[in-house]
Amino acid sequence: MEGLSIIIPVYNKIEMTLRCIEDIRRKNRDCDYEIIVFDNGSTDDTPERLSGDKALKYIRSRENLGISRACNEGAERARYPLLCFMHNDLFISKNKWVKDLIGFFNSRPDAGVIGLYGAKVIRRDGSYRSKGIVHSRMDNPTITKAFEPVAVVDGLLMALGRDLFSKVGGFNTLFTIHYYDKDLSMKTLAAGYKNYVLNIPFEHRCGSTRKAISDEDRVREELKSAFLDIWKEHLPCSVMGFADWLKSVIRGLRG
Repeated sequence: MEGLSIIIPVYNKIEMTLRCIEDIRRKNRDCDYEIIVFDNGSTDDTPERLSGDKALKYIRSRENLGISRACNEGAERARYPLLCFMHNDLFISKNKWVKDLIGFFNSRPDAGVIGLYGAKVIRRDGSYRSKGIVHSRMDNPTITKAFEPVAVVDGLLMALGRDLFSKVGGFNTLFTIHYYDKDLSMKTLAAGYKNYVLNIPFEHRCGSTRKAISDEDRVREELKSAFLDIWKEHLPCSVMGFADWLKSVIRGLRG
């Protein structure tokens, strides 16, 4: 069975979620996919607006479990061999992009995590190297090829095979809102796979709920420390070859 299970963790922001779902459906007619929405204890009318939609799987938690656990539990309900975790404020500007993701996996058996935004280099301190960031954002894309290898894929959209997801243990639930994407990317690399960013234009509406999280700076630093404890022996990590390095130098010289 070929197809893609799209898993979207949400917390409030129902209007953004509805627009995201409608956009997925409109752009992917005649594609094999399902939508799974994991509601992390929303306090708006998300339950009322989504629970009656029989064309998707709606899972509700009474409390906010964090992104990683929400994604893991959503994956347990997936029926397709490929998983796609995405934010509810992501809008992909290409028709039948589901087929593009499926086709890429079929053509690249070495594929670990694929996405639309990532970095060729992750520094020793866990940050991205700015000149190595690769993405296909509509306003200022940095990718020119059909795809490029990266060290880490951003959590905006992360797709991988369900078997590989299970093999590496899924998302580490320690990383509730930050570093979950970097950790999963590092795990697939460590398992011998390659991560990629695809040249599929997208728009990020930035309807994030993180702004509502109290004491987020402290949480980010704590999770960063935990990430570095796990991966310190593997950092810095780079997939930047000589050609990439030379391009980055030229861009730097140009300002």
